[in-house]
Amino acid sequence: MPTNKNHEFPGLSPAAFQHPLDLQAVENLKKVPLLTPLLTTLSSSIFERQMRLMSVSSTVRLSPNQGQSIYEKFQQAAAILDISELPEIYVSNQYVINAYAFGIKKYQITLFSGLIDALTEDELLAVIGHELGHIKCQHMLYKSVAYILRFFGTEFLRNLLPAGTGLLAAIPLQLAILHWERMAELSCDRAALLVVQDRQIVASALSKMAGGSQKLLPEINLEGVLQQAEEYEETDGNMLEQIFKVNMLLLQTHPFPIVRAKEIMAWGESEQYKNILAGNYVRWGTSPSLAISEPVTKVCPNCASHVRASAPNCYACGSGLRGARLICTSCGIKVFSTWHTCPGCGAHLQPAEQAAVA
Repeated sequence: MPTNKNHEFPGLSPAAFQHPLDLQAVENLKKVPLLTPLLTTLSSSIFERQMRLMSVSSTVRLSPNQGQSIYEKFQQAAAILDISELPEIYVSNQYVINAYAFGIKKYQITLFSGLIDALTEDELLAVIGHELGHIKCQHMLYKSVAYILRFFGTEFLRNLLPAGTGLLAAIPLQLAILHWERMAELSCDRAALLVVQDRQIVASALSKMAGGSQKLLPEINLEGVLQQAEEYEETDGNMLEQIFKVNMLLLQTHPFPIVRAKEIMAWGESEQYKNILAGNYVRWGTSPSLAISEPVTKVCPNCASHVRASAPNCYACGSGLRGARLICTSCGIKVFSTWHTCPGCGAHLQPAEQAAVA
């Protein structure tokens, strides 16, 4: 169970836990025409000031002297994720089980009262960790664009972008941002797990967001939810059902909570997560490569981290390592698993026990 003694991760880089689909979606988003002028325009626009004025006038801003119990959770989650500059945090009286992060230059998090009432203290801490994950992963500019698209619709594109280009850009831009937003949620679920350090708490919070009836919440069974996720994924072999899935997801801002619950349960058993808990993670200002004592390492094709030759997935970004090239740890040249000696530096490439057998 989470306590004030949960592991903290000083110097934690988002590269330590970001979901590979999030990273890939960002790269795809950057290729969308007219995204750069849109971001430049929004960065200097009045949208952020409008949103902040709305928050200041209609919600309660938390502080050490205002909503102390929740604010302390907020501080705890930020300390665990090594976020030193805290955003503002607000509570809205809207009775929905939800929360969101917003901000282009000045960040804010808003929790809805329905969420606070529906979740346990630990689940609420997980949701706060999730929202802080957007800040940790530097999602906020794209996240704010996505929110503005939903709040104001695509009409504003025609006014912000060059004449004749707004309508042309609206649909592909909206779809690309929505896809990225769904993938970004997977990274932030991981941030939530890093905060509470109990995968069942994160999965339980996601399950409650799927079935939001106040009468039903105490009776939700996590095992049944995970079985639903299995049933959803088992439909992949049917072409018609795959088409249904694509249509269902097309305009969704989040992956389905049931699927997210299964995803975070799996990541909670991964070597990547266990390595972070053990303090073996990528830190700000350092190479994503981790210290490896073995003579041969794999190079992750996604983030270039050096990973143990026996690892099936990258510790830094979670990508699969099938087909990843092997290098000599001593000199860095490409080698093969059957070689016993590095031709570049002469180092022994087989572990001592294997060399003895050979």
